Amino acid sequence: MQRETAKKSVIKIVMGAAILLFCGIAAQRASAIPQPAAAQTGNAGEGQKLFEQKCATCHGPDGSGNTPIGKAVGAKDLRSSEALKMSDTEIFTQIDKGKGNMPPFGDSLDKAKINDLIGYVRELGKKQASTTSKKSN
Repeated sequence: MQRETAKKSVIKIVMGAAILLFCGIAAQRASAIPQPAAAQTGNAGEGQKLFEQKCATCHGPDGSGNTPIGKAVGAKDLRSSEALKMSDTEIFTQIDKGKGNMPPFGDSLDKAKINDLIGYVRELGKKQASTTSKKSN
């Protein structure tokens, strides 16, 4: 009887140690995964220049995605309600890492330039919203 109780105690201790070890390894790995810096909206004027150089070929000068290449690759309309709902951090990550057919720009654009692009993309959304509200009046 004492032997069985001792075995159960050893099993509980081993299981507890295994769980603690697993949690420690998982936490260590999670902390090793690089997290994108919190995006801060940058200078929209500088972002417009970058947009014209890097983005307009697919997204169009107005951000609509209505270009031959944009249609072929399914470029997102940056003025759409879906795009407007994205957080700055989500946009930052998409520009930095790419997504789907969109290539990553993190190697060619530093954080400040990506933030400038975010500022301009936000302006595109505002322009679309004001155009839509003027049409409905």
